[in-house]
Amino acid sequence: MKRKDCSSEAADPGLSKGYAYVVEESAFQEYLKKHENETEPKSTCSRHDAVNLADMRPGQGYASSGIATVECSRHNAKRPLAICDMQRGEKYCNMDYITILSVQLCLLKLFFISYDIVCQWFIHLLQRIFQIDPSSPLLRSDVEIRFLVPKFHLPAHIPACRNRFAFMLTPGAALGDGEAPERGWGELNLLATSTREMGPGTRRDTLDYHFGDYNWRKIVRLGDSLLKKLKTATSDVAEHVIAHQELEATIHPEKLCSWAGAMTAWELDPANNPNPYEVVVKTPTQAAVRRQMAEDEEKALASGVDVSLSDEVSPCSLIAMGIDLEGEQRSLKTLTQSLWDHSQDRQITRVKLRSNALTRKLEEWFSLLQLYIPTSVTLRKREPQKKVAPKPFEVKLWMPSQIGKLISFDRSLAEIKYKLRNAQAHEALGILRRNLQIRATLYDVKDRWLRGQGANTRALNALATVQARIAAARDEYRQARTALLALADLLGYANVDKEFLPLQDKDIRSMVEPEPGLGETRRTLSWIWRRVNAADATEEETQEFVTETIRVEWGKSRARAQRFQEEIELVQEEMNRTLRFFVWKADDWRRKGVAFQDKSTSPRTS
Repeated sequence: MKRKDCSSEAADPGLSKGYAYVVEESAFQEYLKKHENETEPKSTCSRHDAVNLADMRPGQGYASSGIATVECSRHNAKRPLAICDMQRGEKYCNMDYITILSVQLCLLKLFFISYDIVCQWFIHLLQRIFQIDPSSPLLRSDVEIRFLVPKFHLPAHIPACRNRFAFMLTPGAALGDGEAPERGWGELNLLATSTREMGPGTRRDTLDYHFGDYNWRKIVRLGDSLLKKLKTATSDVAEHVIAHQELEATIHPEKLCSWAGAMTAWELDPANNPNPYEVVVKTPTQAAVRRQMAEDEEKALASGVDVSLSDEVSPCSLIAMGIDLEGEQRSLKTLTQSLWDHSQDRQITRVKLRSNALTRKLEEWFSLLQLYIPTSVTLRKREPQKKVAPKPFEVKLWMPSQIGKLISFDRSLAEIKYKLRNAQAHEALGILRRNLQIRATLYDVKDRWLRGQGANTRALNALATVQARIAAARDEYRQARTALLALADLLGYANVDKEFLPLQDKDIRSMVEPEPGLGETRRTLSWIWRRVNAADATEEETQEFVTETIRVEWGKSRARAQRFQEEIELVQEEMNRTLRFFVWKADDWRRKGVAFQDKSTSPRTS
C-alpha cells in the first residue's frame, strides 16, 4: 500500500479530517516531527523484518512505504482512527500513535494486544504512551494488558517468546489467533495499484470508504461467522476436555495441586514467575562443550602451555572437525540414496558437487590426522583394497573411537572425543524428541482437519520433512553411541551402556504412541522419554525429568481444554450482544425515518 510522492496536501487536502479510520494528517505529521530521529532498539528475539527494516526508506519517488492498522482480532473489523502511513517501515512511534487513538474511548478493563513483534514493541510501551497521552485508557490502574504474538508469526520467535506470548497458553484468549490484519490485506491489496497514484487527501478518503464497506460487510455477516465459530468449538471441546481428564486421572493429586498453583501464578504474572511450559534440565550440547574446550585451551596458552602440533588446528578442533565430517557423510549418503534412474541433471549435479567438496575435505582431514596420530597411516594401508574406490561417505575416518586399542596414540584425543560424543548423543535425543512430538501433532491435524488433495499433499510434504529430521537424529545417536562404547572401553569408563541405551526402531515414537503390536491398555513410555538429557544424571534426576515432561504435557492439555471452553462462553455472549445491537440499530433507523418524515411534512416558513 505504498503511495507515490505526487500532488500535495495543499492541492489535495481531502474531505476526511480524522472522522473515520485514517488519522487526522496535520496532527499526525506534527507528532512524527518529534520522533523523526528515533532509532529502533536492537532485537533480543529473532531477526524480524519489521524491526530490521524499520529505518528503511520507501524508495525513490515514494512518500509512504505502506500503511499500519489496528483491528479487532475477534471480528476482523477496523478500529476507528487506526490507520496511518508508514514513512520508513514499521517504526514504534507509528504503531504507538494509532494504538492510543484506536482505544481512546474504550471502557474495557482487559486488553489483549497482539502484534507480530510484540516481544520487542511492548518493552517501555507504557512509558511511551504516557509521554503521548497521559489520559489513555491503557494507563488506568484498573486495566490489565496481555501482549500476544499472532499464531502464524509465533514460530519465528525464540522458545521463550513462543510460550510467553502464545494465544493458546493465555487465559481468556479463547481460540483467537490475532491474524486479523493479515486477512485484511487480502482485500486491501486490490486497491494498491490505484491508491499508489493518488494524492494524499484522495487516498485517505478512498481508504476510509473501503474500510467502512469492509466493516459493514463484517457486521451483516456476523451471525454466520459466530455460528461457524460456535460449531467449531462445540464439536471439539468434549474431545479435549475428556483427554485432559483422562491424563489427570493418571497423576497424583498432590502433584496436580502443585502444578496448578505454579501454572496459575505464571498466567497471572508471566514476567515474575518461572515458565511452567519449559523443561528445566541440564543440557550438555556440542556447542557448549566446544566453547568450554576453547576456553581451557585459551587458559593453557596464557600459561605458556601449547600442545597443538599445528598453528591452525588444535587437538579440540581436530576432533570437532572429524565429527562434522561424519555429519556431512551421513547427509551425503541420504542425498545419494534419494537419487534414482530418472533423477534430473540438476539433482545429480548437486550430489556430485557435494561429493567432490567432501573428498577435498577428507584429504585435508587425513593430512591433519597424520600429524596428530602418525600411525594412522599404517591403519589406512591395512584396509582391504577394493576394485572400485569407496564413495566419500563410505571412507573410514579413523577417529580415536575407531582406532581403539589397535595402535597407541595420545589418550587426551580420546577424552576430547568422549566429551563431544557425549554431548552429541544427548543433543540427538533432544532433536529426536522434539520432532516426534511435531510429527504426532501433524498427524493429528491432518486426520482431523485437512480435506482435499491439495491440503493433504502439503501435509504429507511437511511430514516427510519432519521424518527426515527424525531419521537424521536417529542415525546421529546410533553413531555417537557406538563411538561412546568404544571410547568407554578404551578409557575405562563404566556404565556407559546403561546410560546410552540402544535405539531400536520400536523406541522411536512420541509420548502418545504405543509400542507396535500393543494396544492402549499395555502402552508404555519409550525409554527416550525417561532419560534425563544430562551425562551425570542420577536416578532421582531421571525421575524428575519424566515428571517435568509430563507436567508440560499436562499444562498444554489443560490450556487446550480451557481455550475451547472459553470460546463457547465468549461466542454465546457475542451472539447475545449482536442480537441486542441489531435490535437497537433497527430502532435507531426507524427513529431517523420518522424524524425525516416529520421534517419533510412540516410547513415551511418564509
